[in-house]
Amino acid sequence: MASLFDYLIIKIKIMNSQKFSYKVFFDKVFDPIALYKLRENYSRPVTSSDIIFFDVNPAYERVMKLKRDDIIGKSFMDVWPMAEPRWGDIVVQCFNELKSVRCEGESRDVDSWLEAVAFPVSQDMAAAIFIDRTEWKNSHEDLRRSQQNLRELATKLTLSEENTRRDIAQDLHDHLGYELVSQLMTLRTLSEKNLPDDISVMISDLIKNTEKLIASNRNLVFELSPPVLREVGLNPALEALAKNMLEPRNIDYEFIFNGSADEIQIDDDICVLLYRMTRELLFNVIKHAHATKVNIIVNRGVNKSMVAVEDNGCGFDADKVTFGLGLFSIRERLLTVGGEMKIVSAPASGTMIIMTCPSQLVD
Repeated sequence: MASLFDYLIIKIKIMNSQKFSYKVFFDKVFDPIALYKLRENYSRPVTSSDIIFFDVNPAYERVMKLKRDDIIGKSFMDVWPMAEPRWGDIVVQCFNELKSVRCEGESRDVDSWLEAVAFPVSQDMAAAIFIDRTEWKNSHEDLRRSQQNLRELATKLTLSEENTRRDIAQDLHDHLGYELVSQLMTLRTLSEKNLPDDISVMISDLIKNTEKLIASNRNLVFELSPPVLREVGLNPALEALAKNMLEPRNIDYEFIFNGSADEIQIDDDICVLLYRMTRELLFNVIKHAHATKVNIIVNRGVNKSMVAVEDNGCGFDADKVTFGLGLFSIRERLLTVGGEMKIVSAPASGTMIIMTCPSQLVD
């Protein structure tokens, strides 16, 4: 679809070619337009000193806060000595290349964000149209800030959720876990006594049920917040995660670790984010990939660290992928901490998702 710029260029060129007075159209346009011409005895390549104002429309006078009679016949630098170079450069380029040239940016002189296009009208004349994009720019900045705030909230939510998980897991481990172990010891002591057969059977059943409850409680504690992540670090936590998630589903896995945890420390919050995001990726593999093998690669660096999950599953066209909530959430949380996510995949060729972020959070 043609832009307003394109429409105006076509109209002015048609009127010029048909020898219509450009003033009929020129004066009624709401956006500022300036017409430039080359001085007599100019030489190519054209420089800014070869170009002078030929005419401006009323909108130019209103927006630029200048009088037409004060600028006609003067060069751009005479009229705008402190202006950003881009506004004069596009006119010079337009004359030298005889084609339309666009630019946009902040104009301190008029305190606005402007978009401009300069286009040739004839061999020795060119025009420039200016559109105020300040409102659009402010809306764009507001949207960018809102997106950044949402990313930060998502990351803070993940970390806050992890703290809550840790508290619940700690309570389950310290209280419920302790009570169940105590109960198991009592039942085992009773089972060693000379009791009636029916009572012995009941106690035996209670021992088995209590053992199942202890195992379930341990699994729940691990699912909520694996103690190994806090106590030993990211690498062992990821190994335990893969063992719990992939082994029961007969999916082989392999770890590739580069960089020693003793030599290169990763911020605790970064470890939490990478662990939780890896868990989401493994869920995706289980649910969608139909994979039989998964590689988990961890590269620790002084400045950046990386975790990649690679599978030999069905894959997809990475160029056409529409992010689901899981991948979108991972990407947004990584952006918040200065990281990024990259997807490498093709149909029937497996998938690798690479998460990179700073090793340390910067306040």
